[in-house]
Amino acid sequence: MAEPSAPQSAAVALRTTGARADGFWRRAAAHPGFVIGAVLVLAMLAAALVSLVWTPYPPLEIDVPQKLQGPSAAHWLGTDGLGRDIGTLLLVGAQNSLVAGVVAVGIGVLAGVALGALAAARGAGWTNA
Repeated sequence: MAEPSAPQSAAVALRTTGARADGFWRRAAAHPGFVIGAVLVLAMLAAALVSLVWTPYPPLEIDVPQKLQGPSAAHWLGTDGLGRDIGTLLLVGAQNSLVAGVVAVGIGVLAGVALGALAAARGAGWTNA
């Protein structure tokens, strides 16, 4: 039977973990799908954060004479059928999507913790620890 090895020092374990993380990012960056997805997610996150402090127009402002305008200096992405600025709607939509994602994750975490605590309190008699 093999002798148990001595525990690794904290420095060696940290270096090994850092090397693994570095290897992951190198492999991930080599895949175009990962890079494109990461850029899109970061762009949506940036749009959501920008919309917290700035939007070019009020998102609910209806301006019927400006309806269905094409892109221009005033409305970079044009206007919709009610005259609302599409760029503003895009920024506010990114913010709403980000909030919905965070709320969904929060609900999942709360439900998981509650069910896990209930299962632990019930004590099934075995664990896979």
